[in-house]
Amino acid sequence: MNPTELKGILVSIILLIIFIGGIIWLIKSSNRKINEALIKASEKLNFLYSPSDRPFKKKITSGTIDGYKCEIIVYTQSHGESSSTYISFFTYFPDSLNMGIKINWRGQFEGDDDHVANLFIERNLDLVESHKKKLRRLKITDTYVNSRKILFKKYFNPEEIVKTMHDVVNLAKKIK
Repeated sequence: MNPTELKGILVSIILLIIFIGGIIWLIKSSNRKINEALIKASEKLNFLYSPSDRPFKKKITSGTIDGYKCEIIVYTQSHGESSSTYISFFTYFPDSLNMGIKINWRGQFEGDDDHVANLFIERNLDLVESHKKKLRRLKITDTYVNSRKILFKKYFNPEEIVKTMHDVVNLAKKIK
């Protein structure tokens, strides 16, 4: 092997190390930022949160707002060769609605009893439709209201986390 080839291999190895180091730094930095945002948001909401140093470990903060049990969960979901990180806001009804109702992630209503489902839809359709723009991937069941979003940079801001949690609670309060 001549010195030129050796130099090319060495440069390739150094570039690979820099690239991998950059990815590791990006993951750690993102984990630190979301932990800081969740700590500040949990303090403002008076929720319980125990941060984790492990980047891909599920992060859960929970508490109560106006008598509604709430959770904020940050988790990574694998999709074959890639993965996405989500932030999910849950508000649980104090008592189950007991209607067999479900509004899936696509915003489509489903129910066990057509008559009860139709009554629920009639009472809440405009309300749900008006909230679908700001509460993405909205899911409603007999026991909870959930909004799940891809973790974007805006959720590194604790104010945005607090605002979205309150939006989910306010929707849960309005459902009849």
